[in-house]
Amino acid sequence: MKISIVFFLLTICSLFHEGINLSDGKFSNTCDKIVLEQYNVNPTTCSSNFIIKSSQSTYTIDEPIHVTIQSTLPDKKFVGIYLFAQDTKNINVGSWKITDLLIESVSCGGLMHSSKIEKTSIETVWYPSSNVVGDVMIKAIIIENDNTIYIDCYNIILTPQIINYSSFTDETSLEPNTTTTTSTTTQNTTTTTTLTTTSASGNTTQTPSPAASVSINVTWTFNNEINVTNVVMSVYNLKSSQWAAIGLGVKEAMGEAHVFMCKQLANNTIVINRYINPNKHEHPEHAGSEQGGILTPVQQQFRDGVVICQFTLSNFNIETFQQLKTISPLSQTASYHPLFAVGLLNSTNDPQKHFDDSHTALSEFVQLNQNKTILYKINSTDDGGSLTFVRVHGVIMVFTWILIISTGVLISRYFKNSWATNFICGKAAWFAAHRFLMSMGAILTVLGFLFILVFNQGSWVEKGPTRAFAHSITGVIAISFAFFQPFIALFRCEPDSRFRFIFNYIHAFVGFSAFILSIAALFLATYFRILKDTKARLFMILWIGWIGLIFIAFEIIQSYFRKKSNESGYSNINVSNTTIGEIVESPKSSTTNLTHFVQQQENTLERKLKHVLLAIHVLIAVIIAIMMTIFIFST
Repeated sequence: MKISIVFFLLTICSLFHEGINLSDGKFSNTCDKIVLEQYNVNPTTCSSNFIIKSSQSTYTIDEPIHVTIQSTLPDKKFVGIYLFAQDTKNINVGSWKITDLLIESVSCGGLMHSSKIEKTSIETVWYPSSNVVGDVMIKAIIIENDNTIYIDCYNIILTPQIINYSSFTDETSLEPNTTTTTSTTTQNTTTTTTLTTTSASGNTTQTPSPAASVSINVTWTFNNEINVTNVVMSVYNLKSSQWAAIGLGVKEAMGEAHVFMCKQLANNTIVINRYINPNKHEHPEHAGSEQGGILTPVQQQFRDGVVICQFTLSNFNIETFQQLKTISPLSQTASYHPLFAVGLLNSTNDPQKHFDDSHTALSEFVQLNQNKTILYKINSTDDGGSLTFVRVHGVIMVFTWILIISTGVLISRYFKNSWATNFICGKAAWFAAHRFLMSMGAILTVLGFLFILVFNQGSWVEKGPTRAFAHSITGVIAISFAFFQPFIALFRCEPDSRFRFIFNYIHAFVGFSAFILSIAALFLATYFRILKDTKARLFMILWIGWIGLIFIAFEIIQSYFRKKSNESGYSNINVSNTTIGEIVESPKSSTTNLTHFVQQQENTLERKLKHVLLAIHVLIAVIIAIMMTIFIFST
């Protein structure tokens, strides 16, 4: 009852408190007297049971400052606070934003806690107004219980930042005989700028944005003992008046997300802010603990050309979360797509819309309660690690399955008769070529797998409904089939064995299954960041279409000439009940009969058409493999 009366009187007091001066920075004003008189107690001796902290020690106009009151001991709680900001003239300044459901705003510019529920922390946001001059002191009255009230114990001082606005001047230089066109679209103070240069010859090129070279390394570690996630953002090549952010969204698209933004202000001061990006591409809004967890800045600095933003996310379950618009509160156990974006800050340090060439949404899923490192535009020169192993893995798999394996499959299925009279090392040419290509394919496939295994340091892709997980499953099955296929061939029956058909079916099933799975795995890989921003997916679609077309063409040719051969009376010709396609050894006797038999089995025109199709296939496979390799090394 006392708490309710006190806060009612504080609210009334606030109606006339504006402008009242305080002597020596003390709380010797009407409002603090009401608190003491109502409780009929003297102020409690200051202790270290509670702390007040801010997201940064300096302020600029309209730049939000997150202020947190929290206990230092798990068993220490409070039932009420009164929080406000005063300038050097002891006048309440700035405005407050409510980030806690159990806080009500006070009209004199402060905040008061209006709940009887005991709690260990409260977070608010203070916005400096244009009339703020000099240092600002954030002051707090903390009511632990009816008998314990802390007055003038927990204060922090914020100093003003000095911004050099000359840093915002445009220093872009253009080549001679060029013109610059800038198109600007503004909505909710969001500006998109595109720089286009036109040469004297009339050719138009897109100039990379000022943030095109920015790369980001985000690493977080989870401490399950205290349920805290520690996040470190390392931003490379970020310039003054630019921002870089990571978002966590439920969809693989730029839009609704929880956003953590690292800003480098014009004076090279580093600031970390938390936002939500509601309703697709609306202007981001400041967020607090009502959106899940409390953000506590740990370190913001510019060191050796790298911007470091370190913060923690904690206390996810101490509040009743409020869903704002369409975004659900942030959770440590939910799965999110990482979103990256980079852009400019305006003169008031608000973020402008990201550049077209400086944003991406990753297909993988991440969780805050699992240790993770995420990279944006990081290559081997950016982080001691390397994507070289990933690129080599991709190139090996592309050439192996697009060129080598596909050619080996076609030769085995459609050239047994055509190449039956030609021998290499005593083996039928089709068999020798097929065995060589498939053996090389198996060896290269295993080698490619070892490269990605080394890159992932022996760890498996996190389980979940992601393209990365699907790629890993289809890939490892295809690799397994490719590895065991040569060993299956070693134990095949003799051509005239009555069990030979079992081997034929198993060998064909395993081979075609591996080939189909490889196509799926390669297509899924086009969604990864190493290929995502290229035309690799288009080439994979072309490859899938070509594979279907080439097999259909071979089947039509073979079916047509087989039917024609049957009509000519050669359907009953056989050699020891074995088809010519099963003969792999060089015959000990003269090959005259065998050649005559093959000529009867396969028309000369059919043989030529098959060779032309095979040559076209090899050419197309080489082109697609080379293009995919270029894409792999272009990102």
